[in-house]
Amino acid sequence: MTQRFSYLFIIINVAFLPTAQAELLKDYGVVGTTFKILEEDLLEVVEKRLKTLEAEGSLEQYQQKIAKQDQEKIKRPKPVECVQHTTKARSFIYDPSIMVPYDLKDHKRQTFHAKGTKVNPLDYKSLSKPLLFIDGEDQPQVEWVTTQNSQSPQALIILVKGAPFELIEKIDRPIYFDQEGALTKKLGILQVPAKVTQQGKHLLIEEINLQKEGS
Repeated sequence: MTQRFSYLFIIINVAFLPTAQAELLKDYGVVGTTFKILEEDLLEVVEKRLKTLEAEGSLEQYQQKIAKQDQEKIKRPKPVECVQHTTKARSFIYDPSIMVPYDLKDHKRQTFHAKGTKVNPLDYKSLSKPLLFIDGEDQPQVEWVTTQNSQSPQALIILVKGAPFELIEKIDRPIYFDQEGALTKKLGILQVPAKVTQQGKHLLIEEINLQKEGS
């Protein structure tokens, strides 16, 4: 079973190899009487094709290529698009409240939030730590977050660009990465460095111009 799953792990990539496409799309024509097709087990087809690639000596090479690409993506994730360095400082309030799309019920089938109810997550859990968004490849922003770190040692540092593991070694702090811009898009952050803190039942978002601060 382990071997089968390992084959499945790379089949999506292998399926698009030119050799695989040529083999799978080859037209063998029609010979003799036709009968109802008995579908061959897909997993067996996959295993046969991968074993063929292995016998040709190309499977291991392809696996190494994919592994190297994955390692590079982990070391240096894809930068978040549409986020630039702050040129004009701004601050705004973000309301995290949501409208419940359908009745929410507990394990006893009792409704605790009816459809259409406005719910604010901050009523149940506060944002106890500031969120600091930076470009990890911009030295002034790295220096800024280091200073902020001394003031707010519990702050969460989130990159929109750069190599998180390299920065972890540099400043000896946990570093996170905003994968696919999930947080910046949700919060409406367009410039970095940016700081997010809680104010009452809302979030205060500050996009900071470091040049202006230093002048």
